[in-house]
Amino acid sequence: MVKPEVVAYLSANLKKHPIDELRRQLGVEGVSEVDFDDSLKAAMHSPTTAALGREAPSRASLVFLVAGVLLVAAAAAYMTLRREPPPAPPPSTTVISATGESAFVGNTGYVVRLPKSYEAIAAFKDEKRTTEVVHFCRTGTDPTNFLHKGLFGQLGIVRLEVRPNPFAQSLSGLERLARGVTAEHAARGDKFAVKNVQVSSLRGVQVATELPEPGVETFILGEAVMYDFYGGADDDVYRDIVNSLRDPHAETL
Repeated sequence: MVKPEVVAYLSANLKKHPIDELRRQLGVEGVSEVDFDDSLKAAMHSPTTAALGREAPSRASLVFLVAGVLLVAAAAAYMTLRREPPPAPPPSTTVISATGESAFVGNTGYVVRLPKSYEAIAAFKDEKRTTEVVHFCRTGTDPTNFLHKGLFGQLGIVRLEVRPNPFAQSLSGLERLARGVTAEHAARGDKFAVKNVQVSSLRGVQVATELPEPGVETFILGEAVMYDFYGGADDDVYRDIVNSLRDPHAETL
């Protein structure tokens, strides 16, 4: 049976004391279990208890809440407007001829023929895109291997750096290049050999190093850029890649 006085008491004390404690206290005062349960249900649904359970937010709280929502929405809209569209992926620089041969076309228009089952992975060293770095490797080669020159010979990797030709205005550019390469390796104490080379109509210098690490590097002087090839060995793959170079300013491709 619902007892109004018990309902009023419970409504005022439900938030202050556990229900079991209230049940025990009212039981001592003569309220039966049935009356307590009926009155408890009524108290739980009374407007007073409901108001105690969830206090209405103050006007200031509502103002701050609305202001916060508006600020978040404004910030999201602003960032959306400022967000630049993602850069378009660079166009493919590998072309395939009618005979099935593939070639890499570099940033300045030069062309290098790719050996069978090879691909070219290109990037730039600087934001101004003045130095292009290309790794010629077997399809599927892990790019982390590009960091270890000692693996180039074993994995058949050839690296090419294309940068502005520092000897473009010099009549003795080839001689100066040869002297610079020789001096650099001599200063390091390398065991090496230097010779002049020619690729199509372009001239250059090649240095083969035996110690401390075997490798071969070929510098080719173009009209506007210098081509710097590096490989782990002077083998067929390396020679095919280097000798296939065609400079757009030097000859008809």
